[in-house]
Amino acid sequence: MHPTQARYRGTPWPWLVYLVFVPFPWLWARPGPNTILAAAVAVAIFLPVYLLSFRLSDRAMPVAAAAMVLISLAVSPLPLGWTTFSIYAAATIARLHSRKHAAIGIVVIALITLAAGFLSRQPLAFWGPSVLFIVMTGVVTMSTVAFYERTQALLASQEEVRRLAGTAERERITRDLHDVIGRTLTLVALKADLAGRLVTRDPEVARGELAAIAEAARSGLAEVRAALAGQVGGSLAHETSASLAALETAGIEPIVMGDPAAVPADAGAVLAMTLREAVTNVIRHAGARRCAIGFEAGPGDARLVVEDDGVGVSFREGNGLRGMRQRLVAAGGRLELQALQPGTRLEASVPA
Repeated sequence: MHPTQARYRGTPWPWLVYLVFVPFPWLWARPGPNTILAAAVAVAIFLPVYLLSFRLSDRAMPVAAAAMVLISLAVSPLPLGWTTFSIYAAATIARLHSRKHAAIGIVVIALITLAAGFLSRQPLAFWGPSVLFIVMTGVVTMSTVAFYERTQALLASQEEVRRLAGTAERERITRDLHDVIGRTLTLVALKADLAGRLVTRDPEVARGELAAIAEAARSGLAEVRAALAGQVGGSLAHETSASLAALETAGIEPIVMGDPAAVPADAGAVLAMTLREAVTNVIRHAGARRCAIGFEAGPGDARLVVEDDGVGVSFREGNGLRGMRQRLVAAGGRLELQALQPGTRLEASVPA
């Protein structure tokens, strides 16, 4: 059974009020004892079938509807509102998930009721309107089920959107924090080592490095807050300046080719975070002496190239590289890595 149909139950109790139409003809025709007994037996058999129908699968539901039709046919010769059971049968079959099968079932029940009415030789006004009620009840129930299922599908879609949005937000925070914290801790470690070497030889310069460590920590804290707020990603020119300073602190000669200010702002914000992670990887893993950073802004895209002369393992697959790929792909760009002899070349591009 379809999961949406399985969830649709409705409530059977309010609709039992329509059983008052079973003895309705007694208002103008006094019933005999046999008629009263037949009505009681019919209702006694109908009630468990009707209540059970709200728990049945699509495969078993037509059986319950057929049982209601048989009850209707069994008492059709008597002065009873026998078509009431057929109307309940139409409402039952209309709850099928398959709209085609539900419509066929409603039509079949209407035709059977029509034939039984003619065979009972009762006045047309006695049972004729019920055929119309069978069709109307079936159509209204089908519409109710369809509306419920559309609502459930919409709610499920909204929940899926919320889940995916939450996942995307967690991935973004992971990427941004990885880049921000990685750069900050790398700078703090480099400057702390430098201050340790200078503390006895040149205390004044060592104090300057300690002050730089404090400033790097404060800046890193501000960037962490920005990352959590979704505001990480500054200008490419600013990140280039920070990357050059980090390379120089690590004793790596920086080389810049091209003008980062020529890259459009939107593309630059994406490439800035890529540059940050790329330079951090060079400092931490490459063991390089030189690092070249190149920029190019063409008519259709903007490119960033980071090339080092290190050991060639500066871009191991991990959170950093995966974060770079995800960020670039989300912006419609791509990331390419190439092993050099020696070193590694990273090329990132985004639409501009």
